[in-house]
Amino acid sequence: MIKLDKKELIIKKYTNRRLYNTEESKYVKLDELAGIIRSGCDIKVIDSATDEDITKQILAQIILEEEKNKKDLLPSALLYQIIRSNQEFTKDFFENYLTMAMDSYSSYRNVMEKRLKEMTDINKLPFEMGDIFMKSFGFMGGREDKGK
Repeated sequence: MIKLDKKELIIKKYTNRRLYNTEESKYVKLDELAGIIRSGCDIKVIDSATDEDITKQILAQIILEEEKNKKDLLPSALLYQIIRSNQEFTKDFFENYLTMAMDSYSSYRNVMEKRLKEMTDINKLPFEMGDIFMKSFGFMGGREDKGK
């Protein structure tokens, strides 16, 4: 099992453009890699011919494939701005601001999902308490006194 720190999965890209999952000893497609990444695992993609790290190219390819499949991940206006801006500005933007914004959004979303679940659980409480009350006094399938 080849893993590096922080759940990093090693993928080898062969000259026939196939991607090989070294941990599971099987070939994978880009959409499968996207699923692995969404599950929380980082990947490192190595070109088998040169041993060069080509992770960024594969990650960009995954995004482009999803865009091609009409997922609309990136608005055209943003793509134009990326192309028109200088490389240092774009690199700084992605490394600092966008990464921080995505982390903050993800954290906020997780907190909100947790709070909504808690509210849903609390909203069930009055009904459960009512059922317990009704059952304790012989209603709802409990003791039935039919004129005795």
